[in-house]
Amino acid sequence: MIAAVNPEIIIWARKRTGLSIQELADKVKRPLTEIQRWEDGTTIPSYTTLEALAYRHFKIPLAVFFFPEPPEVDDPVGSFRRLPDSEFDKLSSDTREKIRLAQTYQDSLAELLPSSGEKPIYTRYRATPSTLPSLAEDVRSYLGVSIGRQFSFRSTDAAFKAWRHALEHRGIFTFKDSLDDRFISGFCLLSNICPIIMVNNSNAFSRQIFTLAHELGHILLGVYGITDVDEDYIDFMSEKDRRAEIACNRFAADLLVPLRAFRNELGNLSPADPQVVNQLARRFSVSREVVLRRLLDDGRIDEDEYAKRASEWNRDYMRRRPETPGGNWYLTRLSYLGEGYTRLAFDHHQQGTISTSELAGHLNVKARNIAKLREHLW
Repeated sequence: MIAAVNPEIIIWARKRTGLSIQELADKVKRPLTEIQRWEDGTTIPSYTTLEALAYRHFKIPLAVFFFPEPPEVDDPVGSFRRLPDSEFDKLSSDTREKIRLAQTYQDSLAELLPSSGEKPIYTRYRATPSTLPSLAEDVRSYLGVSIGRQFSFRSTDAAFKAWRHALEHRGIFTFKDSLDDRFISGFCLLSNICPIIMVNNSNAFSRQIFTLAHELGHILLGVYGITDVDEDYIDFMSEKDRRAEIACNRFAADLLVPLRAFRNELGNLSPADPQVVNQLARRFSVSREVVLRRLLDDGRIDEDEYAKRASEWNRDYMRRRPETPGGNWYLTRLSYLGEGYTRLAFDHHQQGTISTSELAGHLNVKARNIAKLREHLW
């Protein structure tokens, strides 16, 4: 199997990731001359090294190394050119790798999903910036998340899982990973078959929930999007893209905190009291920023007050992002992949339609970890 490694794929994957030969040598801790021999076909990496290259450095399925020629795929990073140049240029190599990793998940989904199944929600709803917010109530009903159910969530963790499962049931799968770019909450990739959302797992669950809703807005608009913690960049977008971002923010607020329910819960409480904002955020299992946006939309606070308090909370969030090293690696992988996607892949393996190595490629794990991952899943 190793003899079939295509050196052209190694060159393609390295350049696609934006690495020089020397930079790749530094990452894998090998001499420059050894990398050069891989690329001219004089020698081949070991299977263990190929796994490290695929999963850790190039973010591609292992099977791609054995393709007869480099796959003809567009670099998904370019799809985010709608961002202002200043925002696009500061995307780190880590975030660019995560975007490419998300595309491999999307490619796997296209292969694994049944041809006759639940169609993505955006085939039911097609929106423009002017119509998107008005769809929030109907979309919430279609997702099956009632206000009563929302108020029953015991934590923002439980709330995130519920929204995630609801979207999955309607054809949009969510993946998670830890992004080095702390200002990015997540992004989405479009597809006629399986649009997906990638969420930054480093964020608080309340922020992750908003990211789901915001990126759903992007998908319904038919645009590639990134959710940013700090929204100042919106002012530097083109008028068309700026209207789309504002509409996605409004849609997310309307979806997560319907105005009628919000007014009922607010009653005669003072919006100037920070404890009121905290109380409402807990009640709806959302971030304080979402509650603040509702207060702005309902005319309870003005633009200056919103900008001041939101900016303070965002800076506080950036300083205090929780770090949780360690933990159970298998449970983390399942959280990143999502239960629905993981079960879908394992079902194919059990039915014999994909091999163990192919399953490992779909799940972006090493083949030796499959058995343990299965134990934790079931």
